[in-house]
Amino acid sequence: MNHRFIPRAAAALSVALALAAPALSAQQKCPAVEPGVTMPLKYHGGPTVPAITACDLMTRLYIYSDDSLRGREAGTPDAMHATNYLERQVRQLGLRPGGDHGTYFQNMDVTARTVTPTSKITTGSHTFHVNTDFVLSAPPADHTVSGAVIFGGTLGDTTNELAAGQANGKIVVMMEPAGGGRGFFRRAPGSVNPLAGAEAIITVAPILPKPRFQPTLDDTVQNTGRTAYAASHPTQANAGGRGGFGGGGLNITVTPRVASALLGKSVESAAKGDVGPSATIDIHVKSVAAPTRNVIAILPGTDPKLSKEYIVIGAHADHIGVSGARPVVEHDSLKAYNEVARVEGADTRTATTPTAEQWVRINAIKDSLRKIYPARLDSINNGADDDGSGSVSILEIAQAFAQGHVKPKRSLIFIWQMGEEKGLWGSEWFTNHPTVPRDSIVADLNLDMVGRGAPTDITGKNKAGEELSGASNYLQLVGSRRLSTELGDIAESVDSSEPVPFKFDYSMDANGHPQNIYCRSDHANYARYGIPVIFFTTGGHADYHQVTDEPQYIQYEHMARVDKLVFDIAMHVGDLDHRVVVDKEKPDSPFARCQQ
Repeated sequence: MNHRFIPRAAAALSVALALAAPALSAQQKCPAVEPGVTMPLKYHGGPTVPAITACDLMTRLYIYSDDSLRGREAGTPDAMHATNYLERQVRQLGLRPGGDHGTYFQNMDVTARTVTPTSKITTGSHTFHVNTDFVLSAPPADHTVSGAVIFGGTLGDTTNELAAGQANGKIVVMMEPAGGGRGFFRRAPGSVNPLAGAEAIITVAPILPKPRFQPTLDDTVQNTGRTAYAASHPTQANAGGRGGFGGGGLNITVTPRVASALLGKSVESAAKGDVGPSATIDIHVKSVAAPTRNVIAILPGTDPKLSKEYIVIGAHADHIGVSGARPVVEHDSLKAYNEVARVEGADTRTATTPTAEQWVRINAIKDSLRKIYPARLDSINNGADDDGSGSVSILEIAQAFAQGHVKPKRSLIFIWQMGEEKGLWGSEWFTNHPTVPRDSIVADLNLDMVGRGAPTDITGKNKAGEELSGASNYLQLVGSRRLSTELGDIAESVDSSEPVPFKFDYSMDANGHPQNIYCRSDHANYARYGIPVIFFTTGGHADYHQVTDEPQYIQYEHMARVDKLVFDIAMHVGDLDHRVVVDKEKPDSPFARCQQ
């Protein structure tokens, strides 16, 4: 089939929306479409319209990424408030409920674990108390360990570390590296981890991190397979902070005073391999239910037969909440620093101390920001791009379909998946417990971080490690031909017919790419069941997983073009006279390890 031909209905609707959009946009006034206008910190827009417009997206995103939602962390009341907003929107659009028991919500079994105040560390005559002298993420159950204490040096210093086996059965005390950044150290494949076999790993920090809320998904139906699958995702592996260092059943952060008592000498004078007295760590855990849910709405198809098949259009509804380890920063200073020294935000792997020339640039950016916005402290990871942009894009696409004059023959499922940041929970739960027959889903179109892609954004690195950057026509596609050549061809064909086509960047989709992006967003859970997917993203940037990911930095007109493209692709797939052909090998098991 020649996929450069767009079905007449889809083309007619695309043209109708293209004609309607200028008139509707002319009635809408917002900073997003006014050149040179300073984007505000707060914004309240007017009513949204049926066409996909930059002003609508700005109105929605300033609501969805507002400080009042505190970063929408899965398992918290903040995320529940976010899903309330989404539910109100789809109900007003008249979409059919697609969740549990005739509602728009699909609830997940999530338990939150907290460390109780009775938890303590004892050594000799000293007793230390949780959240005063030390903090840790809650283990799955009560946990007590005892052993001699050994000093292991500095985390990440592979040139001066314990010998293999030296940590066995011991409690290892490690210094935090200068500037933190513990999550960015990775050992060479096949190398021996000297901390393997330790009873616990204790990190010394001058200031204790804020205790983190720790919800956990409990999929009792397919728990063994689920765990094997989820463990393959970097998002899951990184959720525990120091998980990259491995070795201990407990990972604890203590003050220097506690470390000195454990070592029997000041921590400043300790040398690698010094052994202190025995200590006992006694941790008690309390588990409570932490309500967590997806939002699912359905637009029924127009064809009596094809309406029993579905195209999923999805995004993740959550983000990472309020900062923990370093809870308060000066916003503009961090923004300026990352723009120069950590250009991929939290995905930066090789950040070094800025040079004198870079400090000049950092201070210049900071000074320019201070002229625009008042200086302010910040601790909320708003997630405007990640994935507020995808979440409001789906609302915008849903409104265009619900209030448009032409509907696809196949049905559409609009889904906001909660807990992607915890390990792709929401998409995992839906694909394991679908509310429609799983084999009736013909494709998944996933939007995650679609609000950036400016020429100044470093959107990632190619497989060779060379930096990628955005452009006015920039869009990354991931996974579009991994299961279906036809679906990838459709995306290219539809894009070529757009008023301003994108130039697709497939660099992050390369086999064996070290960032494994194909396995790091919700589409991966559909692909494991052999459902063809496309992951649309404008890529990374310096605000990735930072408190600086706020709505004033979003490229709204660019995002509206992405949304129109997804609309047109969904319309095309929805009107095909056959299911999208799966011509590539499916995974051997939906619970096999994901690797691109």
